[in-house]
Amino acid sequence: MKRIIAGATGLIGSKLANHWLNQGHEITIIGRSRQSINKTFQNRVQAIEWNELNPELFRNSEAVVNLAGASIGDKRWSQKRKQEILLSRIDSTVKLVSILSSLGKDAPALFNASAIGVYGLQKQSLQGLPPKLDEDTTFDWNSNTDFLSFIGREWEKATHPAHEKGVRVVNMRFGVVLSKDGGALPKIALPFYFFLGGPIGTGQQPFSWITFDDLIRAIDFLLENKQISGPINIVSPECVTQRDLAKDIGKVLHKPSFMPTPGFILEAIFGEMGRELLLEGQHVYPKRLLELGFQFSYPDIESALKHIYK
Repeated sequence: MKRIIAGATGLIGSKLANHWLNQGHEITIIGRSRQSINKTFQNRVQAIEWNELNPELFRNSEAVVNLAGASIGDKRWSQKRKQEILLSRIDSTVKLVSILSSLGKDAPALFNASAIGVYGLQKQSLQGLPPKLDEDTTFDWNSNTDFLSFIGREWEKATHPAHEKGVRVVNMRFGVVLSKDGGALPKIALPFYFFLGGPIGTGQQPFSWITFDDLIRAIDFLLENKQISGPINIVSPECVTQRDLAKDIGKVLHKPSFMPTPGFILEAIFGEMGRELLLEGQHVYPKRLLELGFQFSYPDIESALKHIYK
């Protein structure tokens, strides 16, 4: 089966592409450099640059998975960096949507990345987690209280023209993806190796997450169930507070987890990025996945961390 991935040189895309290659699928990768794509995948895929896109490329394909976008956590958020983060997502989505819309109902399904930031930040609770947010939660698409909600809403709005033309669109709202190979977890876990691990800020901020294994399985599940479209929360059923996350990381790594990191230090170092990514969060629940019968291999944080660090 022919499948197309945009943004496959990143952590999620490379794992997904290799997973599908191992299953025997024919994979086309869209990226900025054919040379870089061929080097990453050792010439096992068809490499296409963005300026070479045309409708014929997408005919007879099962799905397009768009993961293209600059990392939100690599650099402090200057105005220039925020523009790069936004445009890298919107521009790639608009290009794909334009071509798929021209094919209408003959177009392959579009699985477009999004993030749980679309819901906006939640007020923290001293009694535990704030209320659950799921796919039925409503919000004002044109009112944004923070940068991450602005990105998420603009990102998903860019897919609406394809849906209106009859294209099957799945908006994959990812939580924090846990892997020891990259992303947030190695940064969070690093202080524990120096016996400096512990809660960040208040420790009460909600942390909605998913393992790489379950993320890949969820995409396969959604691809196979062709009646599914619209927003899907790709997160574990068990959201945890940041304090409980620190406790379980310490438990699994056999390291202490009592050394707090004051929030004002992180805000001083990372600014707005530190506040939104580390000191705030949202309690997101995978209602649609569970209703559709998807079973998580790692539904709780302790089993997930034990698997990751086995």
